[in-house]
Amino acid sequence: MSNPFANTIKFLTAVDLLASPSGTTIRELMRHLDISRRTAFRLLDALEELGFPIVSDHQKPGNEKTYRLIDAYVLKLPNITLPNPYLTSDEIELVITILDLCKQISQISGVSKFNSIKAKLKAVKPKDGAK
Repeated sequence: MSNPFANTIKFLTAVDLLASPSGTTIRELMRHLDISRRTAFRLLDALEELGFPIVSDHQKPGNEKTYRLIDAYVLKLPNITLPNPYLTSDEIELVITILDLCKQISQISGVSKFNSIKAKLKAVKPKDGAK
């Protein structure tokens, strides 16, 4: 019986390869994932459709094209690479300020919603010095 998660494992492995500082090539994707050349290109297309910012370049003239994720997009965790969804302390502070301004500009009927969002953001905001 085949592993029902085989495609998911290949997908996550591809993301991990793309997130490495040197990126990956089509040949490396083919070798690591045991897939055809065409499937490797389809996988890159699928990742781009899902919003993964993939860039390509030639490390040296005449070498195979290298594909990688934009450095600022990834947060490297042990054994897996994932997009970084966290707001920095400064970003949270800006959103709180914007919510305060919106509340002052128009006293909407949803003021309690503004207060709720603000309280949640303050609860997850890193302490000063941690960004």
